[in-house]
Amino acid sequence: MPRPLGKQPLPPYKPSEKVRAAIKEWQRAVQLEEHTRHAARAAIAWELKNDPDLPYAAVAAHDAIPWTDETLRGIGREYGVPPRQPNKAKPKE
Repeated sequence: MPRPLGKQPLPPYKPSEKVRAAIKEWQRAVQLEEHTRHAARAAIAWELKNDPDLPYAAVAAHDAIPWTDETLRGIGREYGVPPRQPNKAKPKE
C-alpha cells in the first residue's frame, strides 16, 4: 500500500523499462566516476609521497590539477603522505 501524502493515498506507480534502464545506466556512471576519482586521488598521493619537497600549493597551482592545496592536504592525510615542511622545501632546478 502506498504511503499517504497528507490525507490522500498515493496512486500506485511502476517505473517503465525506459526509466529503469536510464537509472541503471546512471548508477553505472556514478560507480565509474567514484572508481576513477579514487584512482586520480591515489595517483596524486603517490606523486606527493615520492617527492617530499614538492609543496601542495605548487601542485594545486597547475592547470591540470582540479583540487585546492587544502584538498590536496586532505588527500595526503587519507593516503599517508608525510606532511610538507614549506620552509625546508628545496626549489626545483
